[in-house]
Amino acid sequence: MEEMNFLVKGSSTEPYELTFIKDGDSLTAICTCPAGTYGNFCKHRISILDGDISSISGDNAEQAKIVVAWLSGTDVEADLKELRAAEAADEPSKKAVADAKRKLARAMNT
Repeated sequence: MEEMNFLVKGSSTEPYELTFIKDGDSLTAICTCPAGTYGNFCKHRISILDGDISSISGDNAEQAKIVVAWLSGTDVEADLKELRAAEAADEPSKKAVADAKRKLARAMNT
């Protein structure tokens, strides 16, 4: 079993603690932010898995590469790919809504 810990910036004045645990083909991520504490979607965990180190406030940001490498072959990797596919499929709808809002705003301002 391997473990990697990070301090990450969030909405609190104090950084949150984020821990990744790799045990065989299992990857666990525990974050002390409100979303992570309640078992919900946590942007801190996902940003590091995406290789984005901008939220890391500690001096070990370069170690995020190790965590990204741990992702390969895990169920988390499959679920993250599924999320990215769903986001990509939703993008045209978001653009259509934004375009319709702009069109409506122009119509009401003329």
